[in-house]
Amino acid sequence: MEQNDMPTTTSSTSSDNSQTSQTAHGFTDRARDLAGSAQDKLADVGSTVRDRTGDMKDKLADALETGADKVRSATSGNTGTSGDSQFATANGASTAVADGRVAQAGDKLASGMDATADWLRDMDLDGLKSGLESQVKNHPGRTLLIAAGVGYLLGKALKK
Repeated sequence: MEQNDMPTTTSSTSSDNSQTSQTAHGFTDRARDLAGSAQDKLADVGSTVRDRTGDMKDKLADALETGADKVRSATSGNTGTSGDSQFATANGASTAVADGRVAQAGDKLASGMDATADWLRDMDLDGLKSGLESQVKNHPGRTLLIAAGVGYLLGKALKK
């Protein structure tokens, strides 16, 4: 009887090994399918992020240009009759301020806003990334100092 039991055990063991092998292949195939679908989803997310970033970039550029136009119109001197801009004080009286200085400062600010808007529109995200990478590789000390300075200024601005 023991001899009959041995072959049955052996055939059942080989059958178990075959099932284990099939199960392992099934898990491997399933893992590959999951990895493929995850990769597809990640590519879709990347595409969506790139599209949204482009839209936000254009909206920000439009807002900068609108702001520049408002600054120019506010400092163009159209509120004063003698070429001076007028600002109201707390008691309702008006104080004349030299239009030339205000207009000059407003024009500089508006020009900077326009230049930034143009730069944003022309900016390529991949080009910006590679430019930053080369800056960090070629000038790590300078990049670190700039980052520290910007962080310090942001910290001071956020405290207020």
